[in-house]
Amino acid sequence: EVQEDALRHYAELQDGEIVRFFRIAETASKSDERKTFKELVRYAKKHCLEIDGLLFYKLDRAARNLYDYVELERLESEYNVPFISVAQPTDSNPAGRMMRRTLANMASFYTEQQSVDVREGLARRVQEGWFIGLAPYGYKNVRRNGRGIVEVHRRNGKTVKRIFELFAFHSLTLDQLAEKLHDEG
Repeated sequence: EVQEDALRHYAELQDGEIVRFFRIAETASKSDERKTFKELVRYAKKHCLEIDGLLFYKLDRAARNLYDYVELERLESEYNVPFISVAQPTDSNPAGRMMRRTLANMASFYTEQQSVDVREGLARRVQEGWFIGLAPYGYKNVRRNGRGIVEVHRRNGKTVKRIFELFAFHSLTLDQLAEKLHDEG
């Protein structure tokens, strides 16, 4: 991967060695959902005397929200484990920390805005009558003219129709309905 190659190249230039990779592919912005990030923080605290720092490709790959960013700052100030963004280098002086905080704010804003945009997009599709997500049993997702729509599944749709007919016109309980469908094959 391009990011890992960039990290290896940076470590080489610094005469350093990468002792462990953490692939933080998590998209969650809530801190309680970012298991790999939490594992990285625990590792850094436990091995703070053995490691020289944490390398990230970009700050937004590590800190998806401000809580995560504060955790990285705490590692740096309390455990002497600096974090380095190879694609967005900053100094460790006040101006550099301000720049990192600005990048962290931008990453947090981007994540929050993306969430709003997705919710609005889904709401708009529902208002326009489009189905979102996977089609339920008896239906299938298809694309027409670049749009995702739902159609009745040829075989399973007949089963769903039969279920509704039996339930509506024969006053069957759900257990009786299941038994009748099983008997019919």
